[in-house]
Amino acid sequence: MVEVKPNFKDQSVEIFYTGQLNRNSLNNKIEKFGYKIVDGKLLIENHESLQKRLFEAGAIGVIFLLIYLIAKETNLLPSFDFTGNLNYLTIFAIGLVASTSTCMATSGALYLSIIPRRHLKRSEGSSDRRERNARLDFSSDLRQTRNDMGTALFFNTGRIISYGFFGLIAGFIGQALITNSGFGPFLTFLAAVFMILLGLDMAKIISIGKIIPSSLNKSIFLRLEDKIKTYPNKAPFFLGAITYLLPCGFTQAVQVYALGQGSPIQSAITMVVFALGTVPALLLIGSMSSLTSNKFYPYFLKVMGVLVFIVGFIYFSNFTSLYGININPFASNITGNGNSATVKNGVQTIEMRVVTSGYLPNYFTVKKDIPVKWVINGENVFGCQAYLVVPKLSIQKTIVAGLQTIDFTPTETGFINFSCGMGMYRGRIEVVN
Repeated sequence: MVEVKPNFKDQSVEIFYTGQLNRNSLNNKIEKFGYKIVDGKLLIENHESLQKRLFEAGAIGVIFLLIYLIAKETNLLPSFDFTGNLNYLTIFAIGLVASTSTCMATSGALYLSIIPRRHLKRSEGSSDRRERNARLDFSSDLRQTRNDMGTALFFNTGRIISYGFFGLIAGFIGQALITNSGFGPFLTFLAAVFMILLGLDMAKIISIGKIIPSSLNKSIFLRLEDKIKTYPNKAPFFLGAITYLLPCGFTQAVQVYALGQGSPIQSAITMVVFALGTVPALLLIGSMSSLTSNKFYPYFLKVMGVLVFIVGFIYFSNFTSLYGININPFASNITGNGNSATVKNGVQTIEMRVVTSGYLPNYFTVKKDIPVKWVINGENVFGCQAYLVVPKLSIQKTIVAGLQTIDFTPTETGFINFSCGMGMYRGRIEVVN
């Protein structure tokens, strides 16, 4: 093989080689990934029809729904958050999945490029000489293994620190966009689009590379890569750091999610946890080929794709909920029978705390045509929950530390829904006669 020219946007690869090519043998290995060599050209073949892929994705979704309903009915699933507010364990799991798919194709290839190849010398001669050479080869292998581990350590350390740093920056930007500019709904919509496209890509229904351009990040990365490789001792650390710029749908989706958290610390932790999730596969990259070549691996990706699509749908439901439209039948973070307002001097008073996990309590009962004093105590105002949106009352308010109030008079019975700027944390005020 002389040269390989991949085109991520067109999903094509050009391979230049010398010598003989066993086309049948190569096709047997690559056809299961959707590739085939035809007339000297390497093409991507959708050997499965679109109808079949849609049917399989739908069947996986139905299976997940049945498992959820059975688990809920038997109380095996006590409480699950269907509002798109991912916990760190979920973020770590997304990192694990990412490292066995698209991220492995980018970061994994870069990592392999900086690990020196082993050159083992085979010696001929007397038994004493062969024994001495064997000891030398073992010692050389041991040193090489230590060097490889050091390279892996520096590469992944650079990657984790970089993701944390850029997550911190994203948190500051998200905080400004959500609390000062009211861009929360846009970020929610953007995160939903990324997740949905990524899920459809993993399920082999569409190609995210043809929809989301990656040329800008790629050009910046290539320029930095050329400069970094001139410093071989520092290259592993800094090459790991700039993998943040590599085109990876998972990374981009988590980046948007971190941006929408609107909290520098939470965003930084989110990106660090995601990067940690990719570490095991990068450390075991040599043995990961056995996983990706397994005949069940494409189905594993489809299952993960459906899960990611579901998360994207939940995010989209968060977006629609900001406008009073609930399309998520499983949303269950609004709990309780309603905390009744206290009435004094003809004014109803309800009290709510803003904490890290959202709003406590988040369900109130008030009476129609009686003024309401909504007392809000901002205990933690460093995330998305600090930007309160009440569509029915046309209220968009930045919550600050300490006490503040919102005054309104309900004129009709029904529900007044409220949420954070991203729709992840929700609540409800029920108006009764």
